[in-house]
Amino acid sequence: MQKIAASLRLIRFQNLLIIALTQYFIRLAFTETFLPFPALSNLEFLLFVFTTITITAAGYIINDIYDVETDLINRKDSLVIGVHFQARTAIIWYFILNIFALFSGIYLAILIGKSLYSLVFVYCIFFLWRYSKSMKKAFLIGNIHVAILTALVLVNTALFDIIPNIHFPGNESGGMILKIILVYALFSFLLTLIREFVKDIEDKEGDSAINSHTLAIVLGIRKTKIIVFCLSFLVAGIVGFWQYFQLQIISLNNVKWDGEIYESVLIWGTDKYAIIYTAILQTALLFFILKLYNSKTKKDFYYLSQFCKIIMLLGICSIPLFTYFYLQ
Repeated sequence: MQKIAASLRLIRFQNLLIIALTQYFIRLAFTETFLPFPALSNLEFLLFVFTTITITAAGYIINDIYDVETDLINRKDSLVIGVHFQARTAIIWYFILNIFALFSGIYLAILIGKSLYSLVFVYCIFFLWRYSKSMKKAFLIGNIHVAILTALVLVNTALFDIIPNIHFPGNESGGMILKIILVYALFSFLLTLIREFVKDIEDKEGDSAINSHTLAIVLGIRKTKIIVFCLSFLVAGIVGFWQYFQLQIISLNNVKWDGEIYESVLIWGTDKYAIIYTAILQTALLFFILKLYNSKTKKDFYYLSQFCKIIMLLGICSIPLFTYFYLQ
């Protein structure tokens, strides 16, 4: 039982579940609801999701292999490599998972007639290894690549399931759906970057011991917090702009013509329930900013890092919820 628990901890099972849910949310809430001709069948999409989480799991394994020294300082109680599994066993599984993912990724790219799309999987495998080996110690570049890879979870779903058939008759909504997915990808990118910087502050002690050049070490905690503040307000501003748009649509729908109220505009994500949900998301963001201002200890920054995950989950869950509200 301990081995199973350790295995799930090694591959960050909760994170893999969130990734799978995100891609299925896009599939169910956008592709199957608004597009009659998705590029992938249900079974092919399952393989696509499995390929994504396989690459991610392999990335977590190689990260922990390279991170043993740092984790002895930062996360001694949660060590897996060297405690539950030997490094050699972990490396074998790393190669098995990546080889499977590479072949299935190439197969899917050929299947949809976009062979070059397989390079996305090659990029993910390469940079997850490069990040674990040395990039995470570098100034900014590692953080940015992690944020890009997180955003790719959404973008890649559009690449493989929407874009190949976007010009099919009946798929006219594809262009608008792509724009919505890109906004969510930006949201995911910025929140991941925020979380990466918060983790840099949290792990400053261990990172210093292995001569890393993270943002918190190079600029110091105070300046890193200022950058996190700016990024957090940027995300809150994006959400605020959407709230403004929602209210404008509501106002337009309530305009009286000849003494009667006409429901003239129906846009995804702008109904009253979506407005309430967006307000909850904005409240969570403002709470995060307030907690960031008062954070001083390692425990405080660990809490912020975990709360970032909750905000991301709230954002991702809005995809199926907004579609459900829209269809009512």
